[in-house]
Amino acid sequence: MKIEFKDLNNGSVFLGDKLIISSKFIFEEDSSIMWSGLQLITNPPCAKELQIAKAEIFSKGNFESGEYVRNRTILIKNNVVPTIKNRNLEYHIKLIMRQPHPINPDDDLLINRTQKIEIRSKVQGIQTKKSNPISFSLSGLNINLSKDIFKPGETIKVNFSGEELKEIEIRLLQEANLICYCDAYGQTCRKVEKLPPAIAGDAKTTNIEKRFLFLKIPEIAEPSHRYVWEAQEKEQWGFKYGDYTRWSLKVIGKPLTGRDKMKFDVPITVVSKPVDEAKIGADLFAGQHSGAPTLFEGLSSKLQKVFKIISIESDMHKYIVKIKNISSDNLNGVTVKLSGLLEGLFETSPTLEGFSEWISGEEKEIMYETKQNVSSLITILEDNQQRNIRLQTSVSSDFF
Repeated sequence: MKIEFKDLNNGSVFLGDKLIISSKFIFEEDSSIMWSGLQLITNPPCAKELQIAKAEIFSKGNFESGEYVRNRTILIKNNVVPTIKNRNLEYHIKLIMRQPHPINPDDDLLINRTQKIEIRSKVQGIQTKKSNPISFSLSGLNINLSKDIFKPGETIKVNFSGEELKEIEIRLLQEANLICYCDAYGQTCRKVEKLPPAIAGDAKTTNIEKRFLFLKIPEIAEPSHRYVWEAQEKEQWGFKYGDYTRWSLKVIGKPLTGRDKMKFDVPITVVSKPVDEAKIGADLFAGQHSGAPTLFEGLSSKLQKVFKIISIESDMHKYIVKIKNISSDNLNGVTVKLSGLLEGLFETSPTLEGFSEWISGEEKEIMYETKQNVSSLITILEDNQQRNIRLQTSVSSDFF
């Protein structure tokens, strides 16, 4: 048994876009599996793994020996936190396959492969609020700024005035840390250490008549942000994970007499330029090749004319379905997934059969068992050409 995969996005994906994964399964002999799929995983400090999204590839089923190739897409929702390498907030894709244990029936064999993926924001740092001037006074010290929003590399001019002062100091401070809240513990994650603000710049003078100081935003400054992702799955309710960066100016005034210093913080915002739209377009189409989803995907079975239900025979809660390849092509790496439709709304548990090759004109027989009274059977066929065809057939259909 061999499994391998690659992402068709060349290692990165933007928020709001789809991550396309091509996976290959090589069964060296006829085999059974319990489940196979993809997971988008990150690693919070207080948990081994956190699943952000997933996509099923195969449900429980049986496979003939051979090669099966499947493409799947995972939508990266806009509430996902982008990759923050500075604080080890990173992601990887995991390809998983579970098989029955040959010795212990109460256990499963787990095979997996992982690969890093970078999640990027298209609009990180775009200015979404209006810049405003700042004017602040405390104990005779007056501070004025012409605006409160800046870009990396930009110089801030801080105007000041005051009486009975011998020194003015202004520090550029950055607060940045992970957000990790575990509702099960009723508190923030203890493994996220509280960090003091970092000094990213400093300017001071004893020439009070100078009336201004300059501070430069570092070229590599992180944009101000606050990202928080909340788990939607029941097993992870109450879990929040994210990251923030805040910027401020700390103003320190030393009076001519006395020891008490005047200190106060002035919040500012640091933004970056939007990601180049041309670069976004290039990344979106990078890596596309014949292995990407084909034009067959999403078309109706009538247009494709690939397979046909020949008959459905029922015996108590057992359905024997005969299916014929009515296309002119031999199909490779075919899987046929059967499930029942209950009360016209709910699907019953599926069964899946994999065929290494399905010759044109050949009939296959698949048995589906369920203890529920279904009105229709749903058949989904996939193959290595990424055809994905769904057909719903009444169990009482007259095929002749």
